[in-house]
Amino acid sequence: MSEYKTIFGKAIKSLSSDPTDAGAEGQIWYNTTTGSFRTVLSSGAWSAGGSYSTGRRSLGSAGTQTANLIFGGYGPAAISNATEEYNGASWTAGGTFGASAYGIRGMGTQTAALSAGEFLATGVNTGSYEYDGSSWTAGGSLPASRAVMGTAGTQTTGLAFGGSSGPFAIIANNTYEYNGTSWTAGNNMGTGRSYVGGFGTQTAAVGCGGYTAPPGDANTTGATEEYDGTNWTTSGAMNTARRTNNVSGIQTAGLTFGGYVPPNTLTNVTESYDGSNWTTTPATLATATGNGGGSPAGTVASALSTEGGNAPYGATTEEYNLSIYSPIAATWASGGNLGTARKSTAGGSVGLQTAGLIFGGNPPPSGTNVTEEYNGSAWTGGGNLATSRNYMAGFGIQTAAVSAGGFIGPTNVNATEEYDGSTWTTGGNLGVTRRALAGAGTQTAGLAFGGFTATHSDSTEEYDGSSWSSGGAMPVALELLGGCGTQTAGLSFNGENPGTGNTTASVEYDGSSWTAGGTNLRGAEGVASAGIQTAALSMAGANPPAVRLVTVTAYDGTAWSTKPNMATARWLISGGGTQTAGLAFGGEAGPGVTAATEEFTGEIPALDYKTISDS
Repeated sequence: MSEYKTIFGKAIKSLSSDPTDAGAEGQIWYNTTTGSFRTVLSSGAWSAGGSYSTGRRSLGSAGTQTANLIFGGYGPAAISNATEEYNGASWTAGGTFGASAYGIRGMGTQTAALSAGEFLATGVNTGSYEYDGSSWTAGGSLPASRAVMGTAGTQTTGLAFGGSSGPFAIIANNTYEYNGTSWTAGNNMGTGRSYVGGFGTQTAAVGCGGYTAPPGDANTTGATEEYDGTNWTTSGAMNTARRTNNVSGIQTAGLTFGGYVPPNTLTNVTESYDGSNWTTTPATLATATGNGGGSPAGTVASALSTEGGNAPYGATTEEYNLSIYSPIAATWASGGNLGTARKSTAGGSVGLQTAGLIFGGNPPPSGTNVTEEYNGSAWTGGGNLATSRNYMAGFGIQTAAVSAGGFIGPTNVNATEEYDGSTWTTGGNLGVTRRALAGAGTQTAGLAFGGFTATHSDSTEEYDGSSWSSGGAMPVALELLGGCGTQTAGLSFNGENPGTGNTTASVEYDGSSWTAGGTNLRGAEGVASAGIQTAALSMAGANPPAVRLVTVTAYDGTAWSTKPNMATARWLISGGGTQTAGLAFGGEAGPGVTAATEEFTGEIPALDYKTISDS
């Protein structure tokens, strides 16, 4: 028998603790503390993605996990012609699909997709459409009316097989190949089937599962066939017979997940395919689903599932990743309470999780000038502001902070004060008197933007440590907005505009002008802020004011994603820190103000260690 050293060129080491670097993958060591042999192997897991706008089933899908496309489908009230595009975090509307249809199947990528077959309100159809990333156009019609087929390939080398001419009508075994213009017949499948999962390429495809005969449920199969561009051959059957299963990958490395299993029940089981055999993985979908969408152009290590399922038809998205890491999930924890409960303090990001700062605000029945400092566990008193006020902009750190503008009822103010860690002193006045504005940057290179004068403001001003000067106007006038970053890399998100309501838009500042950023997953006002332009948090808030939120979203400079909820729903809340070590405090929790502080710890990468046993 070969020794481990002979095979890998290394002896098994004895270590008092497990190694923490990625080079541990595939290696074996003896942990002298636990008295066990250990290794690190890759494993898969599903995690939540962004929800799409309208729940529906029997929709078409194309693309990968980070560039996905869904189109059509059967909604709770009507057949849909909607298209939505996924960027790895959130969904946005795409071009209208060529017909209001369901039972569609897709192939290709987000910017070069192809659909095959469809059910219309009038019955099954030969429809086939091509997508260029913005609009759909008619492609070559299928040789026969079909729906709920299996598909594989690309927009110019597509494959469609099996399917049905009606919900429980003729089960087909036909194969059709697409050359970018027209469909032609290929050799038939060994077993006709509908609602079949399909993935791979035109010359190396897989068809798995489906109905083999009407009326269906008793005839659900796990059978698998492979296509080589000419003929179909039988391969290993799935461990779980299913239909309407979602898929991802290529002929030699694929995934199937979800689907309906007898007796007409949704499953959350995931199986991986190696070109011959299926293996049930430990990873299961959080929501058992079927008849949704997958990522047919994805991989065995990176897949996407869109829900579908039973009425009222879900709209959730889950992402599958194969990794040697098993991250420690992001969490919220309670921090020390404020000495003075308050709301409407400073808009923007001020301080750090272990060195936080709060000043001013509105504890009923009037405003305050009280300042408090946070050390990571408790708040203590700092120097008072010169004037009691609320709804200011705030930015900087605990020992070098700025308060600008605000409200001293019933008057907006333009006053600026600077804090050195013990005392506030007067700075230069804002050019635009306003309240409910946001801030970003440092004490000597700051930003103030948005707010409310006699109306909503789009004004941006830049601070040099002594005076303010005008910057580029915001695209939309907002108040009660979030803000963070620096003077030359600022970020504005959420907020309220009377014309558009609570916005989901975010905009980025480059030191002279604002440009559009990613769309937030939620509209809100009166949020807490943390982080920088490329790693921000938007925490709690309200939408509308009567509905306080616990939801949290994170921005990576391109897209927003969801994070764990806070414990206390509130708005007019303040925050600080970073995206991985955030701080949120105060606010109006309804019916009154709160002194609660919450601390956020971001997801922590951790190797997925395995203990080796002789069993």
